[in-house]
Amino acid sequence: MIRRTSTGRFGFAAGALLMIPLLLVSGCGDPGRLGDGETYAQARERFSAFAAGVHSVIMAIEPTEWSVVDGAYGAHPTGCQLGLSEEGGYRLVAVRGLELPGRDPLDVAAAASEALASLGIESDTTERGQADAREVTVVAEGGVAERTVVTIRPATGQVRVSSETECAPGSAHDLATEVFAEERLPADIWRRLPATEGPSSVPQFFFPPDGPVYYDETGVPVQPQPLVTDPPMPAG
Repeated sequence: MIRRTSTGRFGFAAGALLMIPLLLVSGCGDPGRLGDGETYAQARERFSAFAAGVHSVIMAIEPTEWSVVDGAYGAHPTGCQLGLSEEGGYRLVAVRGLELPGRDPLDVAAAASEALASLGIESDTTERGQADAREVTVVAEGGVAERTVVTIRPATGQVRVSSETECAPGSAHDLATEVFAEERLPADIWRRLPATEGPSSVPQFFFPPDGPVYYDETGVPVQPQPLVTDPPMPAG
């Protein structure tokens, strides 16, 4: 196994967005607050920094249209546990995929590592296996995400970038109702989330019922994908 380490030299300015004070003032109601945690606006800032970091990495690897894997666009919150406490929180998960047959996997890994370093994030690169089982992996922790993993499989040319935020205070359910502007989420809510991300994509954190859909009823991405240049924002 070969291991390489890349060290970032400076902090990512957008990472400061993750340090927004929670302003938990007892006795003061806040209609935008997610239970006892962050407000929707704070969650949106967290998402914006996270999405910008993921976009930087995938565009550094290859500036083209990437697939959103398994609907993991990054805006649909999932529940998590805050540290060792029993208190619940939310996290955001983004997964992107692309096939780059014939590309040197170490070149792909180097591009990912350099993009992470430009964000002030250290990463480790490892190689495992041989021939068809060979796999090159770049792993980074901290910065705009708790953990980011870039996996390259030379035999198929498959490149996958997975990233997730730290567990943040707030209700995943309450945040989802803000993101999708519905109290009871329909079963096909995933159709509202973009199926691809490319050079001209802009981050979106609000998907109301009257917005565009990115998949047909069978789960196939619609072509062409709806082009959003001015993302909608919730009223107020």
